[in-house]
Amino acid sequence: MVEASERLKFPLMAGWSMPVTWRLPDIDIPLGARVQEAVMVGVGSMGDMDFDALEAMQCMLERRKGGETGVKAVQLLEGDDVWAAGKAGRWSKDLLTSTLSRSDTPLGLTLLDGRNQDLVGHGVLPQLVKDPAAYCIEYTDGTKVTLLMLNGAIRDFNISARLPGQEMISTQFFMPPAPNETYSACLAAKIDQMYQTRATSYPVQRTLLTTGLLEACLNSRHHINQRLETPHLMDGYQPPLLSQYVRT
Repeated sequence: MVEASERLKFPLMAGWSMPVTWRLPDIDIPLGARVQEAVMVGVGSMGDMDFDALEAMQCMLERRKGGETGVKAVQLLEGDDVWAAGKAGRWSKDLLTSTLSRSDTPLGLTLLDGRNQDLVGHGVLPQLVKDPAAYCIEYTDGTKVTLLMLNGAIRDFNISARLPGQEMISTQFFMPPAPNETYSACLAAKIDQMYQTRATSYPVQRTLLTTGLLEACLNSRHHINQRLETPHLMDGYQPPLLSQYVRT
């Protein structure tokens, strides 16, 4: 479909609402910044909500220096292998702590009786999350990113990224709860804008890469969680100059 839109020269959009919804706080990775590592945390079913989390993650990471350069390899870890990867430094516990700090829905003792709890430092995540999954992604420019699906720990979507010489950047992709699910209106506004201007607000290549990422990670799971090279995901693209999420 992307090839057809390029050949026939018509605008094509795809994806979901999370890249264009509000962020808490209102923050983004500066265009052209270097990114060493990032951790995204999402919730929901595999092969469904993990796509939404990957696309939200991608809309920020594509802004790094040089634009999007593609993905070299992926590996999907599950169960105890997720926690073992954290102990081995495969994903950063500091970044995970920063990511979870943006959540408005911590579970466990916080939900039970209102006590604040360091889910990472106190080591309670393995108790709360019965079926964790880690989507380990190696970009061609050396950037390392992990999506952690942590059902039972929180109920929202958050990300934290480490930039060289700077503090970590973290935010929540805010999804207003029912019945006020206005994040769909954020996406509808972008669709309306495309029809009026005959131009897209952001590249469809983002969603194309995200679907490829999800497929590759699920293939890793099918191959007993092996690391898989992804030469078909090494095509790059440039992000929009202006971020397209709704400002607070």
